[in-house]
Formats: sequence, C-alpha cells, structure tokens
Amino acid sequence: MKSLRSDVGINGLTANFHGLSDFEYLGNDTLNYDGSSELEFVFRDVRMMTPQLGVGFQLLTSFFIDNSGDETNYGVGSWGIGPVVRYYPFESDRFQPYAQANSMFGNNLAVGKLANTESGGNGFRVRLGLRGGVAYRLTNNIGLFIEGGPDWGSGRLFKADARTYQLNIGIDLYRFN
Repeated sequence: MKSLRSDVGINGLTANFHGLSDFEYLGNDTLNYDGSSELEFVFRDVRMMTPQLGVGFQLLTSFFIDNSGDETNYGVGSWGIGPVVRYYPFESDRFQPYAQANSMFGNNLAVGKLANTESGGNGFRVRLGLRGGVAYRLTNNIGLFIEGGPDWGSGRLFKADARTYQLNIGIDLYRFN
C-alpha cells in the first residue's frame, strides 16, 4: 500500500436518500413529512497538502420526487459548492480515521429540523458541517468510507436556523501523481 503524501488527490462520492419535509408549512413548529423524497449526490475532491492535512472542494446536487399533492412532480432539488478541510491524525496506509470541516453555499440546502419554519428552507442557503470518519483502502486506488457529524443550515452565514445529523457511506478514488 502506498502512503498518503502531499501529492495525493482523493475523490469521494456519496449518494444519500432523504425523506423530505413539507417546506410550505409556515407555522412555527417542526415540519411534517409528506411522502416526498430526495436523492442527493456529493462529490469531493481533496488534495493532500501534507501526509496528514488535505484541502479541497465539494459539489452537491439532488433530485426530488414530490408526492405531497394531487400530482407527482420531480426535478433538480438542490445544488451547492463549498470548501473542505480534512485532517488525518494518524499516518496509516489502509485504515485511515479522519476529522473534516466543510461548508456548502447553494440553493435549497435546508437540513432536518428548522428552529424557525417561518422562512422555510428554499432559496440561497449556507450549510456548515463537521465530520468524523474512517476510510478503508481496498487497493492503492480504491477505498470505502463512512463518516458522520452535525450540519447547521442558515439563510445567512453564521446564523444557524436549522440542524441535522448526517451519516454518509461512500467510495474514494485515490490519485497518486
């Protein structure tokens, strides 16, 4: 197994399935689940700056099916882009625990429980997240990972009005130069 070093790129892909809340409900209460669903894809590109520290970006898009009304609707749900910082506390080749901080800026990025549903979860949103995870390299080039951590969402930067806990399972592609 090749060691992580400063010129390694890590591409990660996750696909998450969400049961959606009805963001049209504008009472000041928790949102109701309405039978809608969303399939979310997140692509990450992290470049190792040192054997333990990597920086990069992530892209998100999702597709939804809305079964809440009389007609079924579908389309692109949300999209966003943002930076990622990842730290590997141990230098290991196959089993790699890590901590990650990330943010996302985009459209319709609402997360789980809104503290105030007056504004809903649509429009421009900011999502900040912390993750703890572990990657397991199957070969020099392919690995699997699982990560979890809190996300905070807001219509403005640094004023969280929503929160959730996210668990991701995905695949990594390691690119050695």
